[in-house]
Amino acid sequence: MTAKPCPGPCNNAWRRAEQQLANEGSPHDIPVTWGKPTHCIRCTDGAHTQIAELPELVAAISLEAVNGTAPKTTGTIGRTANPTWPGQAARILTEHIVEGLLGLEDVIRVGRSLPARDARGREGADVTASATFLRAHLHWALERYPGEADPASGETMDPAALIRHWHRGAERFTRRDARLEHHRVPCPRCELLTLFREDGDDYISCRNIACELLLTPAEFKEHTEKLARRHDLAKAA
Repeated sequence: MTAKPCPGPCNNAWRRAEQQLANEGSPHDIPVTWGKPTHCIRCTDGAHTQIAELPELVAAISLEAVNGTAPKTTGTIGRTANPTWPGQAARILTEHIVEGLLGLEDVIRVGRSLPARDARGREGADVTASATFLRAHLHWALERYPGEADPASGETMDPAALIRHWHRGAERFTRRDARLEHHRVPCPRCELLTLFREDGDDYISCRNIACELLLTPAEFKEHTEKLARRHDLAKAA
């Protein structure tokens, strides 16, 4: 089987650099992470960890449905309109994740010629049983299941991407998500304060959509040292 680049977040920087190469002819030396055979070991392990954590995260979301909708964070990005009743946002997200888990389980059962899922009746039992099933069959799913179209982007989302999507949504709602590290120095290309490093990412990226420069940690260090020297010269003058 011909090796393919892992479709997971490990190759986010490489894919962006490849897009820059295609659009602008900008060469890069960002290495690609190959799948084994489809996903790399890191992304496979990540999917297993995330699916194992989903039952507890869904339970935490459900508590918001009982006690009220999660409070808004400061700022305006990602904020939604006020819910029409307390706990509505929690209820919608819980149902989205539960339906997704059960749907993925059903597809795998059909693909592996396994008996249909038993009717369990209780949401908590559904989530726990489905997560247990998916963990047992995840290696097969990551290699064989082609995925489904993301209605937002039209792109195909494989099981690992679906699990990341549910897990990320649950973490954000319960305010447990990893935060972006904001490097508060001007981008060397667009000179805006838009350099960020996402938790677990190997590269610093400019979030200005007109720039989207990628820097290795070494390149970022060199950039900050140049800025510091420039500042010292300006003070001396």
